[in-house]
Amino acid sequence: MSWADAQRYCREKYIDLATFETIYDSNMVTGVTDSWIGLHDDPQSWKDNMGNDTNSWRWSATGETSRTGYQRWAPNEPDGSRENRICVQMLPSGEWDDYGSKTSQSEKTFVFVTTPYYWRLARIYCRLFHTDLAFIENDEENDAVSAMIGNRIVWIGLHRVRWTWSDKSLSPYRNWESERPDYSLSREHCVYITPSQDWDDGDCSSKMDFVCHGVRTLKTMIRMKMKTSADITDPATNAQILQQVATLSVLFCLFS
Repeated sequence: MSWADAQRYCREKYIDLATFETIYDSNMVTGVTDSWIGLHDDPQSWKDNMGNDTNSWRWSATGETSRTGYQRWAPNEPDGSRENRICVQMLPSGEWDDYGSKTSQSEKTFVFVTTPYYWRLARIYCRLFHTDLAFIENDEENDAVSAMIGNRIVWIGLHRVRWTWSDKSLSPYRNWESERPDYSLSREHCVYITPSQDWDDGDCSSKMDFVCHGVRTLKTMIRMKMKTSADITDPATNAQILQQVATLSVLFCLFS
């Protein structure tokens, strides 16, 4: 199936597409062909809108996604064409571009720092000596920063976490094949596990086998209706009824 169809199937029949938290989880999957797992980077969360998912763009100053939905992307941006394109720079035109980095808001002021740093070091600098990397919510603020930087390209505070699990798990475990992910033609947003148990990124519309995850035990709810002429408000009677219910529950667990 395609990744989306595989996700629907797993959610209907089990819990979700497989999530891996350790190498031991990954080693449990043996004898498979290339098969979809739950890791993906849904473009709907970051490409066409600001989104509100785990892998959506968020401002460094707040740790949150955009409050106003404001965006000023350059044409065909963000494209997410490389693994480390999770930080945003402002171009001389005032437009935004996602780019790689090696490693009260009503009275905002902006400070232009002309010392080059990687994005993470730039954020540390701004937090030490100012408030944070620039947090932009409207055209006026964007124009103010654009006028300040002239023909330079500068970091701003927008960034995101790249890959997320289908079941919203926060597992940080990754087992990428060498030189993967490679984002071929900027279309590979879903992850599959190979027969060697390494992971690769693939086109979500491709049809593959897939791995679901479920639960080892199931919970069953039993409803019982009791009829009695006894006074159930009497503490002794009440205790006796509860004891009988507990005994029935144990017997059900033993023989189910």
